Amino acid sequence: MTRLSRLFSGRPESVRDARCFAWTYVAERVTGELAHSVELVVSELCTNAVEHTASGRPGGWFLLELEMHPDHVRVSVMDNGALATVPASSDGVDLDAVSGRGLFIVEAVSKAWGAENVLAGRRVWADVVGEVA
Repeated sequence: MTRLSRLFSGRPESVRDARCFAWTYVAERVTGELAHSVELVVSELCTNAVEHTASGRPGGWFLLELEMHPDHVRVSVMDNGALATVPASSDGVDLDAVSGRGLFIVEAVSKAWGAENVLAGRRVWADVVGEVA
């Protein structure tokens, strides 16, 4: 397993930076399809950290961690703590809504995902399956 992490400020523009960071790391190590799925999951989890946790407040931050495994890439985002609880599943998602489908998307492209409390806040992770070089 290979792991790489980076700390980002909790600003909306940092989500783009996190996507670029993830793409640069995985693009030459996995298939194009898996790289796109990882980029999508990074985007959703980082957006949730900025929009729905204390990470989006002044001085907030989030940590993106990418782990390469033989059959998947684990994407983890640690935030500064939740302002609300994480839903246990994506059940009841309004597919016609303009927003609010992030975890539904994460669940759709991942073999597993979850959330756990950590000392600094909360960590949300997803295992994105595909061909790893």
